[in-house]
Amino acid sequence: MTGVQFVFGWGFTFAWAVLAITVSLLTLGRFSAWLTPAFLRIWARVMLFIQRVELRVEGWQHASSREMRVMVFNHSSLLDAMLVTAVQPSGGVPCIKREVLRIPLVGVALWALGFLLIDRGHTDKAKRVLDRATARMARERLTVIIAPEGTRGRGGELLPFKKGAFHIAKASGAPVVVMLIDGAHELHPLGSAVTHPGLARVRFLPPIASDGLEVEALRDRVREAMQVGLQEMRRGEPAR
Repeated sequence: MTGVQFVFGWGFTFAWAVLAITVSLLTLGRFSAWLTPAFLRIWARVMLFIQRVELRVEGWQHASSREMRVMVFNHSSLLDAMLVTAVQPSGGVPCIKREVLRIPLVGVALWALGFLLIDRGHTDKAKRVLDRATARMARERLTVIIAPEGTRGRGGELLPFKKGAFHIAKASGAPVVVMLIDGAHELHPLGSAVTHPGLARVRFLPPIASDGLEVEALRDRVREAMQVGLQEMRRGEPAR
């Protein structure tokens, strides 16, 4: 991201945050299930345009409808925040670290839009947040979006998976949909302050049922599907 892109990007983000806070307060959060994804898609697609990042989406039929599901993605770049929200389905609720509340205006906007804020330093508090999400999923047909690695990996390789996403899937009976992200690490590597223009791809895999599997087995099956799917993407194989 150049200096001009930086100014335009943050200027747009702050203006967007003010609008998101205002609309959320005026509507008392009653329409957040469809309003939040719509607001986020607008922000993300404008930011990708500013940074000259082309987004290609594959397998959208596995995520397009509003359904109860857990959606997991591989996390290797700051760019993931824009790629994930650019394709967020109706009823999508992202899980993010609570530290984002420290970002002026933006943190308030994400709180107002109903993000699930995970306190990574306090396991009990994080579990309560996930329990509340589980209770809401069936009632509101929510898609909980979470990075099972918990933090960004280096080199685009998968880190070990934490169990939170899979506890939600088991407790709610929801399937798990894998969202694969390829190209983000090359466009914005960990530790870089610059986003390079180029192509990023997102591919959705068919749902993986949580029924009949223990949490650890579900976690391992999802990780294997993500690993294989990333290898297929990088070899240029078509979506299933």
